Amino acid sequence: MRAARHGVSRIVVPVVIVVVLALAGAYVFLARGTGPSTSTTTSSTASLPTVPVNGSVDALVQDLNVRDVNGLVTLYNPNAVTVWFGSTGGLSGRYVGASSIKLIYATTVGKAQSLDANISGYAQKVVTPTQTNATFVVKLLANSSVAGIVHATIDVSEQWNWGGSGWQITKENWNYIQYDSSMIDAGIPSATTFPQWGYELKGGNPNLVSEKSFEWHVGPYVAASVYAFLFGVAALMVLELRSRRRAFGDRAPL
Repeated sequence: MRAARHGVSRIVVPVVIVVVLALAGAYVFLARGTGPSTSTTTSSTASLPTVPVNGSVDALVQDLNVRDVNGLVTLYNPNAVTVWFGSTGGLSGRYVGASSIKLIYATTVGKAQSLDANISGYAQKVVTPTQTNATFVVKLLANSSVAGIVHATIDVSEQWNWGGSGWQITKENWNYIQYDSSMIDAGIPSATTFPQWGYELKGGNPNLVSEKSFEWHVGPYVAASVYAFLFGVAALMVLELRSRRRAFGDRAPL
């Protein structure tokens, strides 16, 4: 009898522990299920814009005026698409990605010694809580080291999307209604660092190319040639070493 009771007691203790744990788990599950879903509400609320999009448009114009290329790029989504067309002075093209957009700003805004940009006719349309389309006109006056005195009037349309980094441009069109450069007027486009201008005059595609494009394009081939030469030298040294070992092996005494 004592052995049977001892065996029963050994079984009862684990069973009681399992039952207690199961009841505790059921209580926690039910408590969570019946309580308010505060975490879901907080997450959905946090994803909505907390500032109006026109503040980001103002930041864009401010960065233009102070010629802050890095600041301008932060206002664009990494996969943004910008299209410049119209009377661009040779800079028409479709630029995809923040790196391409940074390049076009670097070769224009970054070359300006002074720049004054003003917007007018601002309008916006809320498409969704996290997407707003903005349109406005930019009047631009710049003194550029590569283009001279520049006057431009640009119709701008932008799609802004709200995300973890705030408002960012995902799509943008710059329609140059008017563009005038004192160097172009003087007939010396070759004095600029924009190879598109000279290429466009010859009927070519004026899409933006990198500054110092010769070095940019030839550089990889030069590097590949150097590596190929070094590899060839190493291969010849290995073959020479093997031939010497074989020669010594043939001369070895029997």
